[in-house]
Amino acid sequence: MRFPHPLRLAAIACSALVALSAAVLLPGCSKHGPPSAQAVSRAPDLRILAGSELKELEPDIRQAARANGLEVEVSYSGTLDMVDRLNAGEPFDAILPPNGAYPVLALARKPLAREKLFYSRVALGVKRSKAQALGWDRHPPTWTDIVQAVKDRRLVYGMTNPTSSNTGMSALFAVASAIAKKTEDLSAEEVDRDKLRDFLSGQKLTAGSSGWLAEAYVRDEARLDALVNYEAVLLRLNEQPGLHEPLTIIYPRDGVISADYPLMLLNESKRPAYEKLVAALRSDGFQSGPVARMYLRPSNPNVTRSARLPADAVAELSFPNRLEVIDAVLAAYQSELRRPATSIYLLDVSGSMRGTRIEQVRHSLEILTGPEANSVTARVIRFQRRERVILLPFSSVPLSPARFSFEDAASETETYRMVRDYAESLHAHGGTAIYSALYAAYGLAREELARDPDRVVTVVLLTDGENNQGLSYDDFRMQLESGSGDAHSVRTFPILFGEASSSELDEIANLTGGRSFDGRHTSLVTVFKEIRGYQ
Repeated sequence: MRFPHPLRLAAIACSALVALSAAVLLPGCSKHGPPSAQAVSRAPDLRILAGSELKELEPDIRQAARANGLEVEVSYSGTLDMVDRLNAGEPFDAILPPNGAYPVLALARKPLAREKLFYSRVALGVKRSKAQALGWDRHPPTWTDIVQAVKDRRLVYGMTNPTSSNTGMSALFAVASAIAKKTEDLSAEEVDRDKLRDFLSGQKLTAGSSGWLAEAYVRDEARLDALVNYEAVLLRLNEQPGLHEPLTIIYPRDGVISADYPLMLLNESKRPAYEKLVAALRSDGFQSGPVARMYLRPSNPNVTRSARLPADAVAELSFPNRLEVIDAVLAAYQSELRRPATSIYLLDVSGSMRGTRIEQVRHSLEILTGPEANSVTARVIRFQRRERVILLPFSSVPLSPARFSFEDAASETETYRMVRDYAESLHAHGGTAIYSALYAAYGLAREELARDPDRVVTVVLLTDGENNQGLSYDDFRMQLESGSGDAHSVRTFPILFGEASSSELDEIANLTGGRSFDGRHTSLVTVFKEIRGYQ
């Protein structure tokens, strides 16, 4: 009797097991060796929601967890959105925000445990030549000195949006606290809004995350003097070969607010896994390895900080300890303190948008007009006072733009209603002229900048299809690279979903200094919320 070859037997066994969805895996089922990690994966021991700037550290965190018999799943969010997601009931076992102060105040379900893993100061990175010219390389300035330099037009900088990112929020409250001469217990009445407005007049680059801001700084280095960010990010930025001039790290004399990165337990049943992970991440090996490599300051007293991190003592300012103060300052930032903005939205209303997709666009515009403003995130992402909004629908050709102004507080509610009514009037039909619509948007942007050169003008492109009408991609790119329509000064944020060409739209974002967003796996409402951090 002739028996099949042993490898064939293994193959037959594997096929049978797959067909039966068996739980037992036989050796030899993979012709490339042992079963894949995916095949033997199990439910995570801890589901963690973390600050987005920690993505680079995630492989090290997962490796340290696995070395201790744990599987962790890490998702990312901004601090305010983190609180909103948890309060809405999303099932995370723990959070790892950059600063624990705001979540402690705002979470409906208070953390059950809190352990600081490492920390990083929010500092000002100033070009070496500018720091020397201002004398800050010899004598660190106060925040008042920095505000005065901005007011005198001797300093322009990049900073994240305080309503989206902890670095911008921490810097804003550091300025407010230092000017009020309060190291803690800042009240809303003590906030000098004129000084904050002066400070924010120098913010020429904004972003929704600290990591993306650092990348954008390299591209815009020629027009900026400085960057507000974590000292860890600034030091890593100095190592990038694309940087033309290194940044001098400045810690204002009257103090900074540091990110303390606490791992905060939310699920009591996960306490053993939580304690095991804390021990792994605070171990000598992890703190002297990944933490030091990332230029984060260790929480383990047995571990020496990186030699590149300054050892000088720095005054620590406290994050506001009252929720009403935080909400009031962030609302003031959006409505009166920041530079005014014009937001141009290109809305694809081609035939392929019929049904669910056009409804998603309508709902997104409803979110941006505030009827669902029952959370801090929803309140700060809606169209703000002093903002101009242009909605430009397109199908086979760009259609007539609709303009809405939120500069008159008395008519703000009516303007919100008008935008919602306009959204309801959108109907899908015709082809898809993406690049003709973009070209028209840059013409509108040029008009806005001619009226007010200090405005922040951005373009958001929402499309689900391939370009099949009007300008071709090659023709449009040629015009873009020639500088036609001030495209390079108007950042563009394409939203990718449906059959849209991600490679072409990614390149448009890169050419204009913008960023593309993937709406194919995330709701458009969530994407619109994130984009608001860049406008």
